[in-house]
Amino acid sequence: MHNRLIGTQRPEDSASDFNAMNAVIRRLLSMMGANLPVRVVAVHGEGLNPVGFVDVQPMVHQQDGAGRTVPHGILYNVPYIRLQGGARAFLCDPAVGDIGLIIICGRDISTVKTTRDAAAPGSFRQHDMADALYLGGLLNAAPKEYIGWVGGDVHVSTTGRFVVDAAACVIDCDVTVRGAVSATGDMQAGSISLETHTHTGVMSGSGKTGAPE
Repeated sequence: MHNRLIGTQRPEDSASDFNAMNAVIRRLLSMMGANLPVRVVAVHGEGLNPVGFVDVQPMVHQQDGAGRTVPHGILYNVPYIRLQGGARAFLCDPAVGDIGLIIICGRDISTVKTTRDAAAPGSFRQHDMADALYLGGLLNAAPKEYIGWVGGDVHVSTTGRFVVDAAACVIDCDVTVRGAVSATGDMQAGSISLETHTHTGVMSGSGKTGAPE
């Protein structure tokens, strides 16, 4: 079952051949899957893995000609969309409870989902909710962790650690540090290295320089 329950007619549908034809057309259209808001009920394959799948529950109920509603069943193994180009990706996978949108493909994509390659349709079905794609981030609450612009500033806010795993890190600005910063490599301010810098104006011996000011 899809957007409209099958097998219902309006009283006016039999009033003329035109109305009867319209009834047939409406019935055929009701059998097509439609783009709908959905809620995520399970996530599979998130993190540093190939783009995964979600199980989703359509939020708009089915309805018959008399106005009676029936909830949709869960749609399983729906591919979700990740912002990715080649081997570079922005990871922000869906979470259970998220609200998003399903986009219904015109043909059966089951073989493409399995092989992750070009393939013939897996069957003759068309415009079916089984061939949905998930686009997330609609109608959700305010975030508690985020990366992005807040006013005129760019913020990185997380309850975990902020980890930079790169060959080098270049910061071309003044830096204010309010918490601890840990680095496995050298840190350099201007031309001064944290690991190899020296102090002038001191005499050799067992004495030490004073604390930083």
